[in-house]
Parts: sequence; structure tokens; C-alpha cells
Amino acid sequence: MKEFIFRILIALLIVMPLTGFRAPYAAQRPWKVENYISKYKYLAVELNQKTGIPVPIILAVAGLESDWGTSELALYSNNHFGIKAVDWIGPNFCKYTYEFENGDWIQIMGCFRKYTLIRDSYFDFGDFLQTRTNYYYLFRIPADNLEAWAHGMWYCNYATDPEYGDKLLRVIGEYGLEGV
Repeated sequence: MKEFIFRILIALLIVMPLTGFRAPYAAQRPWKVENYISKYKYLAVELNQKTGIPVPIILAVAGLESDWGTSELALYSNNHFGIKAVDWIGPNFCKYTYEFENGDWIQIMGCFRKYTLIRDSYFDFGDFLQTRTNYYYLFRIPADNLEAWAHGMWYCNYATDPEYGDKLLRVIGEYGLEGV
């Protein structure tokens, strides 16, 4: 399985730069997006400096998973990355969520990590990616290859949504996160 993921990521590294992906500058972001970026960009930059995860990827995942800080999960658990509490020893927050399984969306009760501070959510996201073997190959992708990083998040099983990589790229492009 690791070899399969590695081969896919290598193919992405080779093919993606040839597609000409370039995020247009977002002349005007919606208020909640601009507000979120203004409030939390510094955390994304700190996390990038610590881990090498690209800032646009950090902000796109956080924005998508937390609906720019307005989701139930973000408001009640300070979890901006949708990280589940599967092997978590600590407080959690349980709610109904959707997962894509066997070609269909199903609703399940999922428990997610709960944080005291939003900052903790950001740095746990970095630790989560760096300490799990299925994400190892992400860190071999150049930081400026956002398309490979976005699709790599799905290939490495960060989300069950088969369109997750495309959604991250849409968020990056639509809101001009490449230049943040």
C-alpha cells in the first residue's frame, strides 16, 4: 500500500506542474474568509516553519473543515481541521458527520478531538500529519507544488471525500491563498 501511494505521489510530482495550475488573486474574499485569514494566518505561518506544510494547504484545510471557523466543530471544540478522536486520549466532541464509503455518502456519529485553544488545533494538525506513516510521502512533495499536496491529502486518507483534493484547490484558487 505504501508503495502504491508513493508511486501515485511521484506521478503527481511529475504531472502536476505541467498542468499550469496557478491560483488567481482573490480580489475580494467573503468577509468570513478574510476575517479567518486575518486572525489565523500567523498560526499557519508558524506551523509551516515548524513542519514544512505549505501555508495555503494549512489554510485551505482549516477553512474547508471549519467553514472558516464557523462550524459547530470549530465553535464547540476549537477543532479547525476535523481531526477525529480515534486514538486520542483527551476531551472529545461527538456529532453527526458524513463519510464517503463504498461509493455513497453515509451519516455516522463521529467523535472529534477537542482543544482548549485554536492554536492547539493547528499544531496538533502538524503533529498528526508528521507522526502517521500514511502521511510520510506528503513531506517529500516540494512545498510549492500545491496541487500535489492537495491531492496527496486525499491519497493519504486525510478525508474520505474523493473530491477532497479538488475542493482544496478550489478554495486555494477562489480565495487567492497561494499568495497568502
